Amino acid sequence: MNKAEMYYEYLKEEGYVPRYDSDGDIVFKVEGLTYLLFASEDDEPFFRLCLPNIWKVESAAERERALAAACRVNAEIKVVKLHPVEDNVWASVEMLIDPPEGFKPVFDRALKIVRLGAERFVSYMNTPVQ
Repeated sequence: MNKAEMYYEYLKEEGYVPRYDSDGDIVFKVEGLTYLLFASEDDEPFFRLCLPNIWKVESAAERERALAAACRVNAEIKVVKLHPVEDNVWASVEMLIDPPEGFKPVFDRALKIVRLGAERFVSYMNTPVQ
């Protein structure tokens, strides 16, 4: 069983409704939010869980604020990584887990961390500039 199949089966066992997207990544929803789980078959220990498109960047000034807010969240919360993808900001958790099956005990915490990072980022972006 490859990593994608392992992730897919785990999500089904845990009550999620996973599906594969056109790139072969695994898409699933939690509380109305759509997550991506990347299998990265060429890098066996690499685990990456993303919450894409948490913020649409609409100007150069907003991009500056978004980068500053992302850096702040990245420094404050363990393991989380906020970064721009084109004109959007994504939140993710990335780690090396060996063996790959070791993701199971940390999966729920990874979900919480990604969500916390996204919520904190949005909070910073919604705070008026002083």
